[in-house]
Amino acid sequence: MAFTPNHNIRGATSRNNELVAINDLVKKRIRGIQITNVDASAAATVDLYLFKESTSTAASQTYYLLKNLTIPFGVTLVLDDDDLLAFNSTVFNLYMFVGASDELDVIIRAK
Repeated sequence: MAFTPNHNIRGATSRNNELVAINDLVKKRIRGIQITNVDASAAATVDLYLFKESTSTAASQTYYLLKNLTIPFGVTLVLDDDDLLAFNSTVFNLYMFVGASDELDVIIRAK
């Protein structure tokens, strides 16, 4: 899968969304993530996490960057600490889980 920097996340379509797949950013690093709640009247609840599939010798692993974060309608959250956003993209996927009626736009800046 090729890296896609822009995502329209709609909870009614998919609650669990892969933002960065394994090997998408082998020669790049995430420098920032912008998450905007584009709903006209409702807050959104967001989980942003790293996930590593289980193997025959190890259980799956999940590491949360954000857990149950409420973003009010019309508000944008910017994550711009590239040390916090650094992860081994040859091992981990980056996912976002949202509520069933949430509507968010996500922009990922990578270099």
